[in-house]
Amino acid sequence: MKESEEVTKNTRAKVTEKFLADYGNAFDTPDKKAAFLVGVLTQFLLDVQYASRQSTPFRSKLYGLRLDEKRLKRLFPKIIEKFREYRIVYPWLEEAASRYLVKAEEHGWSLSKDEISYYFALGLNLGRVFK
Repeated sequence: MKESEEVTKNTRAKVTEKFLADYGNAFDTPDKKAAFLVGVLTQFLLDVQYASRQSTPFRSKLYGLRLDEKRLKRLFPKIIEKFREYRIVYPWLEEAASRYLVKAEEHGWSLSKDEISYYFALGLNLGRVFK
């Protein structure tokens, strides 16, 4: 990775962590952060699809935004694979989402289905803040 790309990656990672810290009461557990960041990644993917195809076919894979832990975990690798198909990588965001997914596993998922859907939808709606 080039030095300028590394600086950009680190800057974006810091912006992401600052956002989560600024809203620390809302994002006080790893599972909330994980669901939110998977939502952000999803919005990035939908934006890529729309820019490329003028449509968002991946939206049909979002279970009507009715998510639970298993569905969220199923979505994550599909999102990463779709980015690779478009030859696009967001390493700072993918790493952050991965880190919080692992932390959520370590601490145990405590969110209800409705809460997972809520935090995921927040990520969808706020995703562009990170661009």
